[in-house]
Amino acid sequence: MLRAIVQTGSYELDNLGDRAMLEVMIDRVREHYPETEFSVFARDAERVRSLDRNVRQIPVEQKREWAIIHAAYLKFRRAVPVADSIFRKGTPSWYQSVLRLKARALVNSEALSGADILIVSGGGFITDVFPGQVWPVFERMAAAIRQGVPFVLLSQGIGPLRDPALVEKAREVLPFARVIAIRENLYTLPLLKALGVSPDRIVLTGDDAIEPAYLARSKDQGTMLGVNFRVAEYAGISQADVDGLGAAIRSIVVKLNTSLVPLPVCIVDSVESASDAAVDSHLIDPATATAIGQIPATPAALIQRVTRCRVVVTGSYHAAVFALAQGIPAICVFNTEYYGNKFRGLESEFGDGCEVIDKSQPHQEQRLIAAIENVWHRADELRPSLLRASVRQISAGHDAYARLSTIIDSMRNATKSQTAGLVA
Repeated sequence: MLRAIVQTGSYELDNLGDRAMLEVMIDRVREHYPETEFSVFARDAERVRSLDRNVRQIPVEQKREWAIIHAAYLKFRRAVPVADSIFRKGTPSWYQSVLRLKARALVNSEALSGADILIVSGGGFITDVFPGQVWPVFERMAAAIRQGVPFVLLSQGIGPLRDPALVEKAREVLPFARVIAIRENLYTLPLLKALGVSPDRIVLTGDDAIEPAYLARSKDQGTMLGVNFRVAEYAGISQADVDGLGAAIRSIVVKLNTSLVPLPVCIVDSVESASDAAVDSHLIDPATATAIGQIPATPAALIQRVTRCRVVVTGSYHAAVFALAQGIPAICVFNTEYYGNKFRGLESEFGDGCEVIDKSQPHQEQRLIAAIENVWHRADELRPSLLRASVRQISAGHDAYARLSTIIDSMRNATKSQTAGLVA
């Protein structure tokens, strides 16, 4: 039996994009090793059970003291949102010290010591944008190195990463990864090379979540305009921004004689971002929202909703992934370097049919309307090339998992040889 410890991009499993990549990873590994025992770092035991894949939860905060501290911190951030930003920017060295202290406390060396492999599941969390997430990941990698546990990273979008302390730690741990499967070559590949990762350990696969979306594609093109926006500091988008873009979107909806369908990826409110569902509800009239039905609670449910679309407009990465994978053009709106890199990386893999709009540039509403109208009328023409790009990336993903199985087999054979030598 293979014992795998999994680090995800969302401890709450409330981001349907991260969850989709996690589900694909579990299924692909079990294609090679059906008896794999997966243990996932997570805070919500019920959501772990809802994966319906016989996965164990490892509580993130092992000790009661850290759970209490975490709960108190969340209450404080919700009560005084600006205080956290002041703390980060006003006392950066102290802030980093606190994050590193917490990260080391949450490593859970006991769980790692019983593992055959540490798998860092898909995500875009190795970046300066989320230091509170990336420090525990790096510290777990460091612990895995000390304990002789091999680790791999799958379906990764990495960067921007410029913080000196994070860069130093990245240089310390990432070169020891057996494989790093990346979603795009535009930004992640040069960054990894600069961090000292050997090119022969890096493989381009695209996003793991492409496969379930591709398999769910409809025979016929949809008729609706899908919409999704992420209101968060890291996205650089406010509710006022969404309301402003909403007027432009609703005008083109009337012109195209269609209707809007919300595509929420982040399905609950958090201290980092508002629920996509709450944000998107400002764009959808109540009657349409009622007809569409409940907020999708699983990646499969969201992917099925995407099949209704002819075009998708999004400020969230995985809404674009779920669309493009089905041959549906996506218009991606960004206002930070973090999202700009993600969307341009996606554009580099899918090509024509993935339109990227920088919200900071002038005349954004007019450019958005023009982009929607353009790809709406070209949707049938664009579909074949988008589907071919999906097939290419899915194939590359399976090749990477086959490579992972070779590494695991080699590791196991080495262990058997050592055991036989001791017995002899």
